[in-house]
Amino acid sequence: MGKLFRALLLQFVALSVLAIAVYLLRHVFTPPYSVWVLVLMQAGLAAALSWRLPVWWRWIQFLLPLGLYGASLLQVNPWLSLLIFVLLWLVFANVNKERVPLYLTNSVTRQALKVLAEERFGQQGVQQRFVDLGCGLAGNVVYMSRLPQIEHSLGVETAPLPYFISRLHVWWRGGEVRAQDLWKTDLSGFDVVYAFLSPEPMPKLWHKVQQEMRAGSVFVSNSFAVPGVEPSQVWELSDRRQTRLYLYEITTSSMSLPEKRVAD
Repeated sequence: MGKLFRALLLQFVALSVLAIAVYLLRHVFTPPYSVWVLVLMQAGLAAALSWRLPVWWRWIQFLLPLGLYGASLLQVNPWLSLLIFVLLWLVFANVNKERVPLYLTNSVTRQALKVLAEERFGQQGVQQRFVDLGCGLAGNVVYMSRLPQIEHSLGVETAPLPYFISRLHVWWRGGEVRAQDLWKTDLSGFDVVYAFLSPEPMPKLWHKVQQEMRAGSVFVSNSFAVPGVEPSQVWELSDRRQTRLYLYEITTSSMSLPEKRVAD
């Protein structure tokens, strides 16, 4: 069962429980009741019932009834609500299918990617090919395309609005972006593969990495480690969120290297 359908079902369950409780307690607490109190109870109950969903889903469950009631009080035009829904879908179209929200890489992480490119260029003496799987607004793609150590910088993105913005970004500043599913992207031609996704797709992505990436290349995952797989290196960055980059060197034999700290 998809998380979206489960969330809607739990909202209905919460509403049903609340309706039954109001009916049974009508002789104890005399109507009418404060609508805001009922809405808050609906929101809290829906969030509590969603304890097995990710944390951000619980926040959505709590805020949804409040938003709907607030919109009704403000007499928000239904067309505006539809417009907001469409915009959200254009940005977060991948959430329901891939469980991947829109995460944007910060400047400290890009500096770390630059260090990685410089080190690999020094070791191998050849320019690298870089790909960002789910490139968002293409900030990494543009940044890496301007490094002398990078021969080609590519991003793939399928969410409609981020893809449109990323195309404008690379047209203006460099790099390449394709409207391509990351699962259909051939990784064999890249030296550095970068991903900032979520825990959900990591096992499947690691299988793809093992099948396609050649020896000597490196897979970099921002914040989300591959379950059960020891990374070659872990770079701890000095940004506000204490980002960790998990580096997986693709070799003929697995090996573990010491941690490395990258300063801001």
